[in-house]
Amino acid sequence: MSTAGDAAERQAQEYLASLCDGVNGSPRPQLARMGWLDFALNPFPDLFTMPPGGVCVKVKDALLKKRLADDQIGVVYDYLTRDDHDVMGGMFGLATYGGRVNTVEPDATASAHRAAILDFACMTGWLDPKEEARNLAWVRAFYRDLFAATGGAPVTGDAYDGALINHPHVDRADPAWNRSCTPWHTIYYQANYPRLQRIKARWDPLNVFRHALSIRTGD
Repeated sequence: MSTAGDAAERQAQEYLASLCDGVNGSPRPQLARMGWLDFALNPFPDLFTMPPGGVCVKVKDALLKKRLADDQIGVVYDYLTRDDHDVMGGMFGLATYGGRVNTVEPDATASAHRAAILDFACMTGWLDPKEEARNLAWVRAFYRDLFAATGGAPVTGDAYDGALINHPHVDRADPAWNRSCTPWHTIYYQANYPRLQRIKARWDPLNVFRHALSIRTGD
């Protein structure tokens, strides 16, 4: 996404060229102009509105402070090329992060992630409810193996900066998938969580607004 006006297309082409330098194959970029609000409200209409009812998706992301280790790159290659799983919607995506985002202090907003350079996601999507178990098993195992050294989670440290609550998944709070001993709220909010708990206690003491990973006042 670019807000560079008339220079946006040139910037996009130069960026894609740098990404593809030394990579076999020819990119097929799709560029479109739209208002920011239009994109924010309906970013990928082909994915979420076609066919009727859209698709079911599972996204498991992490913020990186540096590139993946060689063994992790091997895990990615294995899961994207193995032939013992028929997961048509399986993907691995990388998105740039940081820049101006990292100039904000970690305690200035609810989001504490101000040291990352990349956001990546293991994801899958399916249309037929019968395919749910197969797809979930694939993406969960993929993510678990990527973070085998840290208990299946991107624990904040030299390599990782946690994960974004924008891509929530309840596996963070499940010890079967998060064996890191780092609680889900630390992965999402780091040191900001106690302050958010105080705000929650003041403005929503009855816990009216809640979901599986909402701010809690009792832990």
